[in-house]
Amino acid sequence: MLALLLGTTVFLVLMAGLFIPLEGWSPRRAIEVPARTIGLCVGLLFVDVLVMEWIGGAVLDQLAELGPVLEQTSGARIAAALVLAELAGYAIHRLMHRVPWLWRFHAVHHAPTELHWLEAWRQHPVDFVVHGIAVGLPAALLGASLADFAAVVLLRKTYTTFLHANLSWRLRGLERWIATPDYHALHHSHAPQDRDRNFAGMLPVLDRLFGTHAPLRG
Repeated sequence: MLALLLGTTVFLVLMAGLFIPLEGWSPRRAIEVPARTIGLCVGLLFVDVLVMEWIGGAVLDQLAELGPVLEQTSGARIAAALVLAELAGYAIHRLMHRVPWLWRFHAVHHAPTELHWLEAWRQHPVDFVVHGIAVGLPAALLGASLADFAAVVLLRKTYTTFLHANLSWRLRGLERWIATPDYHALHHSHAPQDRDRNFAGMLPVLDRLFGTHAPLRG
């Protein structure tokens, strides 16, 4: 448990060291983040990580015993796990918006009206664990090693932090291929027409394939 808490602390420090200066340099909007919000998001992250380790980790360990279903190089496994995790994440994300009892938990994440990097971690433990199991399943069934799995989790967590950052970057040449803060900010809009759009965590092609894509305005 100590290693898990230490790793989470290191992750938070690294994300703060990266995104606090970036948000100060090029914010989408000028916002002031209350100390209460910082405490809530940080506290939820630590609680969620612990619950995921105790419950989600145990479930994924059991599922991993069913694999490996593929024998590939480490690099190929990581690439396959990332793509399949993105597909699984898209599917469970849509379910969280469609299934009322799941939405009750996921609504915690959609509560804020202004996004910043810490809001990535305003997640109810049930939301965090269900999503974590869904996106971790491909790596487990592909027989990913602990190092492989850690690489997938770290990349996804870092990218999730980036998506919620209060950044004015448009990245126009890349927005068709990768999700950006503006792309995800539309998903967090409180306008009813936007709530069920732009579900993809990394690859907007999934939204285009499944009819949930909304173009950015402006």
